[in-house]
Amino acid sequence: MNRNYLRHAASLFVLLIAIVACVLPGQATQPAPLMDPLTIGTAVAGTAQVAEQQTAAAQLFTETPVGMSGTTIEPLSDGNTKYTDYDAGFEVTFPAGWLALRPNAEEFNAALVNQAATNSMLHDQMTADQAGYEANYDRLYSYILHPDIKKDVMFGFSKTAWDPEDSSVLDNANMGELVRGLESQTLIPGFRVDVAQIHDEGNTRVIEVAGRWTLNDGTADPVPFYSVFYFFKPTQASTVRIAISFVQDYQDEFAADVKSIMDSIKLIEP
Repeated sequence: MNRNYLRHAASLFVLLIAIVACVLPGQATQPAPLMDPLTIGTAVAGTAQVAEQQTAAAQLFTETPVGMSGTTIEPLSDGNTKYTDYDAGFEVTFPAGWLALRPNAEEFNAALVNQAATNSMLHDQMTADQAGYEANYDRLYSYILHPDIKKDVMFGFSKTAWDPEDSSVLDNANMGELVRGLESQTLIPGFRVDVAQIHDEGNTRVIEVAGRWTLNDGTADPVPFYSVFYFFKPTQASTVRIAISFVQDYQDEFAADVKSIMDSIKLIEP
């Protein structure tokens, strides 16, 4: 497995303690500074009105590819959002309550100007995402809002990335390498895998690696997080990684959402 995936995966895990203050009662209310400006981890969120605005923005800026190239993002009638990547050769659907945005796309810019204008932490996070954006590698950002569970909170996030030059095979040997690599990363505080399995469903193989880790910046009680990685190959020469992280206390609430993302992965002709 391409070592870049482990490097980029590790960069996801340095978080602001503010996400904890907003989601979990009894935690510190003072945010710690970002240890890495290229990572995700702010706490903000959306009310039902904000969620509607986000859907409207996505509808305004969905693009139809010419000659089946580029990417599209499509709000569905059930509140889900389908992302199609004609260049990489796959599609995936994110559930209602998740704000899915293509980096540097018009819907991302619209959310940055509108929703983020009244949510300073969202603004900071999206700005950091922009700063860390790698063209042709970072494909999609998604922010877990779910105002139906709790308003004015961001519970977690995901990043979808594509390596067009990874010809490794998704098998047990590479899954073991991924597990060892993720657990040995110093930027993932105490990450320990509790799920490592290969799914052969639909028209693709997906490696799932998931586990718990703890954030402890010295100013509050240690806070548990849970992360799920999906790896799949649209072609023999390329690999896609979807990395999802959220507050572990809400693992049961998000289990169906996370599984639905994996179940929705579908290969298309690139």
